Amino acid sequence: MSPASSRRRSVAAVALVASISAVALPRCFLPAARHSQLSVLSDYRSSSLKHVLEIGSTATGGVGSLLGALAYAAAGTAAAVGGLTIGSRVVSRRSSDDDKDGEKQKWVGAEKLSALTASVGAGCMDNVEIAKILPHRYPFLLVDKVISVEKYKRAVGVKNVTANEPQFTGHFPERPIMPGVLMVEALAQLAGVVCMNPGDQVFFAGIDGVKFRKPVVPGDTLVMEVEVLKFREKSGIAKLSGRAYVDGKLAIEVKEFTCALVK
Repeated sequence: MSPASSRRRSVAAVALVASISAVALPRCFLPAARHSQLSVLSDYRSSSLKHVLEIGSTATGGVGSLLGALAYAAAGTAAAVGGLTIGSRVVSRRSSDDDKDGEKQKWVGAEKLSALTASVGAGCMDNVEIAKILPHRYPFLLVDKVISVEKYKRAVGVKNVTANEPQFTGHFPERPIMPGVLMVEALAQLAGVVCMNPGDQVFFAGIDGVKFRKPVVPGDTLVMEVEVLKFREKSGIAKLSGRAYVDGKLAIEVKEFTCALVK
């Protein structure tokens, strides 16, 4: 066999391997598709590969020709591009279907959302009962409902933050955020529910270790909890800790604040 003929056969063999790889390999890099979709791609590529071999054989009389090798490579590239085009359409269609399914799953109606708070119930004190203990009134009554209370021990209460509250007129007009001092005040009022009786009055005597963890904005529900650390009933001095959450995330915590009760 002459050196020229040997080189032609080598080039033809390399081109054949490249064309087969071009048809077969793209499937490895496509995202996962359904079995039926993969069957379509497999059938398409099988017929394309058969067509490659037919073109290579008839173009110039067999594998031993350089022109035949080029025909192999060109046909293989065309088959690969066609396969990738079909694959991209399959993936695009599948993604579109998944997006539609996701939209249907995301929608939750008002009834189901409302049922999420059913276990909380009406609580043990509404704003009318709270007003019998606390002397605060609108716009400075910052506890809307008490969920549970253990007198002189602890309590859980709720403050519903709304855009109608006067502090948001100036704090801040373009981005309303509940002032941190009002969150502290709301915790102190809940502490008053724990320690006070009707007719009593409470004043701040000290505060320590306040940390604000996230902004509280109109539409949020501030769920507060206070716990009595020390209480001297004779002197009317109480030390408490407090924290409040929005959507299960800590918004504010107070390591210790001291209240003085005036009877």
